[in-house]
Amino acid sequence: MTAAQGGGEYLDRDQFEALVIGSGFGGAVAVCRLAQAGVDVAVVERGRRWPPGSFPRDLSRLDAGWLWLCDQGLYDARPLNDILAVQAAGYGGGSLVYANVAMRPPQEVFDRFWPEPYSRAALEPYYDLVAHMLDVQPVPADPRTGQLPPKTRLMAQAAGLLGQAAGFFHPNLAVRFEGDGPNRFGVPQKACTFSGQCDIGCNEGAKNTLDLNYLALAEQHGASVGTRTEAVHIARAGDGYQVRLREHGQPGAGREGVARDVEARYVFVCAGALGTTELLLRSRDQYRTLPDLPSALGHGYSGNGDFLSFGDGLRELAEPSNGPTITTAALLHTGTITDEQWFVLEEGGYSEHLAKLVRTLHVSRLPASAARLVGASTRRVLGTARDFGAALDDEAAHTAVLLAMGGDRADGRIELRGPRHRLHVTWDVTRNDPLYEAERAVSGQVVRALGGRPFGTPTWRLFRQPVTVHNLGGARIGIDPEHGVVDADGEVFGHPGLYVLDGAALPGATGANPSSTIAAVAERCIEAAVRRITGRHDWVAPQRAEVEPRDLPEDRAVRAVVAQGRPRRSGPGLFFRETMRGGVAIPTDPPGHGRRRVVLRLGVLVPDLRTFLDDPVHAARLAGTVEVEGLTRGPAAVDRGSLHLLARIQGGHRRTMEYIVPFVDDGGVSWLLQGSKQVYRRRGVGPWRATTRMDVALTAPGDRYDALAPTGTVMIGVVDVARLLLSLRPTGAAGVATAAATLVRFGGFFAGRVLRAFLPEARGK
Repeated sequence: MTAAQGGGEYLDRDQFEALVIGSGFGGAVAVCRLAQAGVDVAVVERGRRWPPGSFPRDLSRLDAGWLWLCDQGLYDARPLNDILAVQAAGYGGGSLVYANVAMRPPQEVFDRFWPEPYSRAALEPYYDLVAHMLDVQPVPADPRTGQLPPKTRLMAQAAGLLGQAAGFFHPNLAVRFEGDGPNRFGVPQKACTFSGQCDIGCNEGAKNTLDLNYLALAEQHGASVGTRTEAVHIARAGDGYQVRLREHGQPGAGREGVARDVEARYVFVCAGALGTTELLLRSRDQYRTLPDLPSALGHGYSGNGDFLSFGDGLRELAEPSNGPTITTAALLHTGTITDEQWFVLEEGGYSEHLAKLVRTLHVSRLPASAARLVGASTRRVLGTARDFGAALDDEAAHTAVLLAMGGDRADGRIELRGPRHRLHVTWDVTRNDPLYEAERAVSGQVVRALGGRPFGTPTWRLFRQPVTVHNLGGARIGIDPEHGVVDADGEVFGHPGLYVLDGAALPGATGANPSSTIAAVAERCIEAAVRRITGRHDWVAPQRAEVEPRDLPEDRAVRAVVAQGRPRRSGPGLFFRETMRGGVAIPTDPPGHGRRRVVLRLGVLVPDLRTFLDDPVHAARLAGTVEVEGLTRGPAAVDRGSLHLLARIQGGHRRTMEYIVPFVDDGGVSWLLQGSKQVYRRRGVGPWRATTRMDVALTAPGDRYDALAPTGTVMIGVVDVARLLLSLRPTGAAGVATAAATLVRFGGFFAGRVLRAFLPEARGK
């Protein structure tokens, strides 16, 4: 390989027996095992190398290595319509900035979407191999203090206060905690300094990132490496494939880089769930170089049930910058007997650098070439970044970070849209709301148990758009081309020698940190591929002989929670009816058409009042009907709507009521009516008007983030307010006293929040 003057490192020839695209948890495993087996293999990575000591720390410039948009920096944050996906770009993929957690899901996860022969037991030898390669272990005491980090101790305290101690544990982490010197692969490393910088790249070299083990071993066995080298599309070439590459950083190359073609008999696509699926989609639908790729390509996307939230004002110090990013986890079983939710909740952390970086995010600070690529919804999110960053920075020592992961429906879709073939993710937040509701509510309970105030991300507050750092699916394993893109060994149906060995192949959410599962599946599949390529039918990874089984605290937690029994039945809830009338313009109407008459007859259900009050956004479910002049001849049923009732605006005393009302018109077209009541003091607006008048917009679900301005108004009249009050009734209440207490508690919540929103000095919770 050769180092170029432009800071890149490029392949020195154009033909190999095998080419691996991507160097994350799939690609690193693949290139390592191929090289060890003597296969002539190269790996290309769109990002650069980030050796210890080189990760960005200059906060004065966003183009100082921070953003992929700016000269192929470390982070690639992509608002993809229904979800904000955050990825790393660099040699080692997501391992460079992930939270180091090595967790194995229980068998129940494999029972949901995974085809035979996959099971927890079948993958166990490969999980063990991955744990050996990454040298995983739970967090020990900080050698400087002799204690666990404050945030670690606080989470144990919260678990006890909430009765969740049975599911609480310290997960295994891919971090070196003791001793400086070469690791088992001869690569120098230092011990963890508990600096909290895992998520911005460990300049100490204590994180067991893939460039320090799998990739180092691959290079030791002769693998060629091309960094700042991005794959554009794949085509057939004889009995193999030709890959069009774009080399960034070449002198005088400009933003598009230098085009180059490389041929290989075998190609392993491991660019991450989004990158892999995008590359294959472009090969099929844009460039048409592989027009016969399976029709299931792009289907089965999952955000792994990720939900990120925060809390500030904790009674005790949390110090999120002290210790590895994640040190604890709790397995939770919540909901009702008919609506169970299993998920993992982990405490998080962040360095002061990250908080200050978020505080400085703004379109005006991006280079002009990058700013042109930023859409309207992203600009709106960036406009709130300063306040959000301030919330993380100013009270950092008393701030909690919570990341939940669960079994979402894994029914999203990745596709290319429009004449520019823009990558687009369709992810039905509403269909996954029961999981998000449970995750939000428990996160809120944790923060309140510690004396703090919960708050969420700007993307959720503005758009109900979750943030995921665990993209999965899109080229999933299946039994045939109608149900999947690759077979059980990761080979693309109908394309011999073309493989997908990364998170794109996973057929569903893991409900926990997925890196170990991605790597274990890659270990299993590359073993089969090496045997086929070399003809050595008994080949196994050389390190298999060194593996010793690890302690698995997650399995103990599963057994303990199962032993506790099923979740409690729902406590008392609440139901009421609301009717609003008005008019709204729709995007398909010609200019000057005017507004169409709208009638909303909604039923609002709060299944469990306690959960509702603990939820930071106070989510309720909407049913009922919608009538829109010219779209519906009669009432159209609301399809799983939702309401955020008096959620905070930017953490202050102001409140908002956010309505999401999906329905289908008479022609079978899906629509989304979004409404917002802004509840706070301003000129000419009192409590009555603020709570009875709602600005609305009507869009197609895929355009929900383009509806930045309302196009109509609906109102609830005096008579309908009276009917609403008369319709209020408790649900699931045992006895008259409980029913009355439920109504009083809800009334106190509503009246108290509205009153505080209109008091000039109000700052209450």
